Amino acid sequence: MIKQSQPPYMDILFNKIYNNQTICEVLDDPRMVQLTGFFATNKLIKDMLRDISKNAHVLQIGLTFGNEISAVYNKVHQHGKLDIFDLSEAQINLAEKKYADYNMTITNYDASMPWDEKYDIVICYNLLHELPLKTRATVIGNALNSLTTGGKAIFVDYAQPETWNPIKYPLKWFNRLYRPFTESLWLQPLENFCLQKDEYRWHHTYYHGHTFQKTVAVRKILNSEDVLKLTKLFYNKDTSKKHPQ
Repeated sequence: MIKQSQPPYMDILFNKIYNNQTICEVLDDPRMVQLTGFFATNKLIKDMLRDISKNAHVLQIGLTFGNEISAVYNKVHQHGKLDIFDLSEAQINLAEKKYADYNMTITNYDASMPWDEKYDIVICYNLLHELPLKTRATVIGNALNSLTTGGKAIFVDYAQPETWNPIKYPLKWFNRLYRPFTESLWLQPLENFCLQKDEYRWHHTYYHGHTFQKTVAVRKILNSEDVLKLTKLFYNKDTSKKHPQ
């Protein structure tokens, strides 16, 4: 794969975070991860791991702070495999040091571009809220298209907090100032961002008063077109039996 440059929206919105080593080290501290995740992080990771089998070939789109990647690696490294895509060379350099003893592949790659390899699991963990809507739809579509039959795409991200949730409105104004793409995740389910949604089964779980969501898309063994063909086939067989020539 050819190294990809950062798109303009990343340079504008996230350059000061992801390309600043001091800020990254602070945000990578487990205590800071818990604080910024409103103390729901451990629950999110624990539930996500239940959707991952030990022998899975896993792709994670985007490096993360804290121990989320370590948790996924520890689940699959003995019998499966973990690959990671990320666009930030600074983040990749930090991760290569952090995970120097881990047998996994970290690649500088833009997930809005398609790839050939197939995966049992594709993870987007706290990534989609950083993506413009068009890019988000493309990344979700690429993730789904790279699944093996019966494979899963796991999306963990923000959701619209319940009305009674005390952090709803502070979080709303914070997002409008610093994370302008997040609020779109409040307005509709993730499957509405992709064209091929009917080829997958969608499962939604919400956490911390709907502040976070885990959405799992499972690739159907038979797609809608296959079901239609089989229905016509069996219908024609039944008809021929009832009306012999």
